Amino acid sequence: MKLYEEPPAVISSDAHPAHKLKLQVTTDGPPFRCDGCKEPGGGKERRYSCDAGCDFDLHTTCALASPTLKHPLFGGDVEFELLPSAPPPVDATYCDACGDRARGLVYHCFDRDLDLHPCCAALRMESVVHGGHLLKLCGEAELRCVVCGEKQGRRQSSSSSKRFWAYRWCYDGVTGYLHVACMKKIAVMSWEQDYKDGVGGGVVEASVTIMEGMLRRRSPTGNAGSGSGVELGIRGLENITKIVEVVSAVSSS
Repeated sequence: MKLYEEPPAVISSDAHPAHKLKLQVTTDGPPFRCDGCKEPGGGKERRYSCDAGCDFDLHTTCALASPTLKHPLFGGDVEFELLPSAPPPVDATYCDACGDRARGLVYHCFDRDLDLHPCCAALRMESVVHGGHLLKLCGEAELRCVVCGEKQGRRQSSSSSKRFWAYRWCYDGVTGYLHVACMKKIAVMSWEQDYKDGVGGGVVEASVTIMEGMLRRRSPTGNAGSGSGVELGIRGLENITKIVEVVSAVSSS
């Protein structure tokens, strides 16, 4: 008995009705930009590509997205509808998970005027990683992010009071947070470096150097320069990179 169903090998999509889309299991190409949500993806990620040779690619998450969605972080009475493009005003539509612009395929709640990138909507709520540490997706960071040093998160949204999603983890009894937006930025940097170096490393391997440099300047409790915080940040590096691995796996599964 299979524990997980494999995605279909070939699909049809309204986003590219002229041709079938074929599942690309492995690639060695550069990072790509999904033609659905317009968000980046890793060069080694599984994706759906035009079977006729058109330059058209979709994250598996976007290609197989359900037409409606309810998310635990917004409660059971909030329903999102999948739209082919951001609702007007397009220039003012931002993902309420990461804070980045929603430029293409997006989940939108008309009642609450909320928006989610499909890949953000698909993030796992909880995951247990190496050592039995629990990672939990939260609606906001209660402490400063170990990467950007802010609670609200670095975002493109003009809303100064808006806070965005973060993963919380506990290491040696101390809690730390990592914004989804910061995680995405690290993933993109790692994909680009991986392709340039041709070393074959994944998101975690390629992001270790980047994250270590950031963590040396930030402590999980938000006190930059704190000796104990720096030590904790370095010791917790493995667990933070595991968070990145978990999130990256969503778009490649």
